Amino acid sequence: MKKLILIALIICALAPIKRTAASSLNSASDDSLSFSLNADLVSRYLWRGLLYSPNPNIQPYASISYKGLTFGAWASYGISIPYAETDLYLSYSLGQFTLSVNDYYVFSDDSLANYNYFNIKKSETLHSLEGSITYNGPESFPISLTAATFFAGSDDYDGDGKNDYSTYFEVAYKTNVSGIPLKMFVGGTPQRGLYSDNANIVNIGFNATKSLKVSNSFEIPVSATLAVNPNSQTMFFVFGITF
Repeated sequence: MKKLILIALIICALAPIKRTAASSLNSASDDSLSFSLNADLVSRYLWRGLLYSPNPNIQPYASISYKGLTFGAWASYGISIPYAETDLYLSYSLGQFTLSVNDYYVFSDDSLANYNYFNIKKSETLHSLEGSITYNGPESFPISLTAATFFAGSDDYDGDGKNDYSTYFEVAYKTNVSGIPLKMFVGGTPQRGLYSDNANIVNIGFNATKSLKVSNSFEIPVSATLAVNPNSQTMFFVFGITF
């Protein structure tokens, strides 16, 4: 049953539909230079159904954009238990699609002497390079489709010395319930790699966002994500605050 759902998911993700990922997109028709800077505080760090840090993390991010081209940085740092991740990305928005190249770098910051950020040797590097394409549908049908594959760096999970080309597909749909934006998602992998030992659904859930009113002139954006990983038989409920 899981494989049938996964096949349908992959077909949807590869279908020629219309628009780009909404979360970090800039319109290709915008000719002005723009810069953004924010940070999130999350109760734990969860990504694509995988728990990377079980403790609260601070996650700063910044980007600069011009004519649909965006260069950005994102990071996650554990507050009580050492965890450090620093990611860079370059993306280009074309119509309703966004193409991205992501460089993920994960290293525990309890030993900065061994940080070695510029070590790119295949058998030693902690960099993982991923290419992705995302589509967002129109407001009348706000679906988003994502396909992402690691193509270089630290992506050898079977120990054979070769890249596993770990791949992730996701279908998401946005709606509004009682004035609260809600995003429902299903994600899976077609093969052995980072996400699973075989083809599997690894990420099912929803995310809700809301602004909590502190005073007449001050609100705090908050979010909550409930996610289930059927492959690892785990469930997570994560709370976040945006500054």
